[in-house]
Amino acid sequence: MSLFSSFFAFDFGLFVEAFVLLFAVIDAVGTVPIFIGLTEGISEGRKRIVKEAVIISAAILVVFALFGWLIFDIFGITVDDFRVAGGIILFIVAVDHLRGEKDRTRGLQPSEIAAFPLATPLLAGPGAISTVIIISASPYSPFLALVVVALNTFLTYLILSSSDWVRRFLGTNGTIALSRITALLIAALAVSFVIVGLTDVIAGIR
Repeated sequence: MSLFSSFFAFDFGLFVEAFVLLFAVIDAVGTVPIFIGLTEGISEGRKRIVKEAVIISAAILVVFALFGWLIFDIFGITVDDFRVAGGIILFIVAVDHLRGEKDRTRGLQPSEIAAFPLATPLLAGPGAISTVIIISASPYSPFLALVVVALNTFLTYLILSSSDWVRRFLGTNGTIALSRITALLIAALAVSFVIVGLTDVIAGIR
């Protein structure tokens, strides 16, 4: 397979899998209560904050989707190494969500809300970065990863822009429940990443 065809490789089944995974990891719905708390007292500036945060987070994820392989080469890391590390990070994120705790990387501060903590680490945190690097490699592709990032970015913008409606529709308990269900999905996928990564590493040693 040529470099061009491998870059633009697209499989619908893998696309759906990657889309659901990144959507679960970004957890835009679960971010709604935090966004509402961060922007309390702000009315007209909310849409601008959402727009800037989504653009910044998308830029971060695109950079890692396109150049994650270069980081691997510089530090001598393989995709399987990152699968294991990314799986562990995702599992920690999932456990924090299941326990109702804030992500360990989330330090909520009132200043520069769009860039920090909304864009990173809330939207483009270590879990999302790990995910886009993994889905830009085989059997996925960089093009597939870019499409997944673009669609998730669009959905995230819609969800956060409609934060008041989402909160009213789901209610406090509904939002919490959805966040917990999402966390279970993240945990299961994290375990899968670790198993696949370790299996490939062991097979390579043998």
